[in-house]
Amino acid sequence: MLIAHRGLVKEGIKENTLQAFLGAIKSKKYTGFELDVYTSKDGIFVVHHDPLINGKFIWNYNYKELRKKGIIKLNDVLKLNTDKIILIEIKDIHLDIEKFTKLLNKYQNKKLYVMSFFNSVIKKFKNPTFKVGVLNYILNSTSEYHYDFIGILYDVATTHMINSLKDLNIEVFLYALNKKDKYLFKDVYYIVDD
Repeated sequence: MLIAHRGLVKEGIKENTLQAFLGAIKSKKYTGFELDVYTSKDGIFVVHHDPLINGKFIWNYNYKELRKKGIIKLNDVLKLNTDKIILIEIKDIHLDIEKFTKLLNKYQNKKLYVMSFFNSVIKKFKNPTFKVGVLNYILNSTSEYHYDFIGILYDVATTHMINSLKDLNIEVFLYALNKKDKYLFKDVYYIVDD
């Protein structure tokens, strides 16, 4: 099943925008979409991939300034009418977990997955109503893995690794997979597709 990386991006439609997410929602090709989250200076969860805008960190801007640059609120995405997966990558190591959890808990009817490269951030979630996982370049041991899912880069994934995770009922999101190699990982739950 395919997840649209940063939404359905094509000519005239930018990534991490409501238009890109609506495109993924309408498309029969995708089971869901992925997005990236930071916190603005005034504590608003915003959707954007890169940490810098014009050489300044995103958390140094107020939301009013970010809105002028076309950046949307996470809350606006969560309000979209969809039963598809919303895969949220936390890019902000200083994100307020309690406030974030409170927001997501308002949307228990949604298929929400939250992940980060920052294991220290993910470990802070206590009894979430959404699925929690990590993004890893390398997975040392599946026996020590205590999350609902994992995001793995295609380059480091092996069939043995995928099967071990599957045996533990851990869902796998595979990233950066070449189109011609998709058939090699047919047992993966999800492929995050550009």
